[in-house]
Amino acid sequence: MVKLVSVRKTRLYGPGSWRDWWEYVNAFVYFVATIVLLVGCIMLLPGRSTKLGLILALVALALLVLVNLHDLIAQLAGFDFRLSLLWLDPQLALIEILAPLVQVIGSILFFMGTFSLLEVGRGKYDEKEAEEVTNHAFRMIIGGSGLWMFGSILNASQVYERVDARVQFMQKMVSIPFLMSSTLFLVSGILGAGNFPYPPAVIKARATAVWIAITASSVLVLAAVLNAIRVMELQQLAAAGGLLEPLRGGAQERLDIEREEEET
Repeated sequence: MVKLVSVRKTRLYGPGSWRDWWEYVNAFVYFVATIVLLVGCIMLLPGRSTKLGLILALVALALLVLVNLHDLIAQLAGFDFRLSLLWLDPQLALIEILAPLVQVIGSILFFMGTFSLLEVGRGKYDEKEAEEVTNHAFRMIIGGSGLWMFGSILNASQVYERVDARVQFMQKMVSIPFLMSSTLFLVSGILGAGNFPYPPAVIKARATAVWIAITASSVLVLAAVLNAIRVMELQQLAAAGGLLEPLRGGAQERLDIEREEEET
């Protein structure tokens, strides 16, 4: 899973004095989700409880959907849902808005694929149906992972003009692990979906896919820790009057003017 990484001063995770608190909640829930996902992937190893692993993965993915929706709303609320500003600032549209939206869709696809695998494991289908559902489930997982990677690329492509080198380093420190993790999840999904002619090859490939997913989840936990550190650093920077990134292309000026007109 990838997560929005932004130092825009317009981000608004909650109203008034709750703004910083809700951003901490967002980072904490994300961290919990990555831990649950890692445990779920470990439980998918041979000899462990596959059913429990899939259930834990579903819980983690549901939390990831909520976190990404919160990220999306935080960006929209930051400029009062004035969608006309998106035409002035392409990065606002392509990164702060499109990235979390893509991540939400990717997480939902991943959730649906994982749920389908759980249904197969419960024995709801006969042998032929189970094979078809499993193939379809892996296609959804691959699609979800691909969207995660696309969102990671969007995050990593953000260009900042006003913030200092330390803040930009923190941004890359978070976005690069996200990109690595989502890429590994994509590789894991492709390997797990591989149609091999011999059953032993399928079993070996899917066991390898689980190990790759465990590695991806571990990187995601690291990214979650770094993200929490980033949130604390950015909030301290803002409290000290440090410079955060405004909207570009005249969008920040128009937003300020429209807000002043509404107050008068």
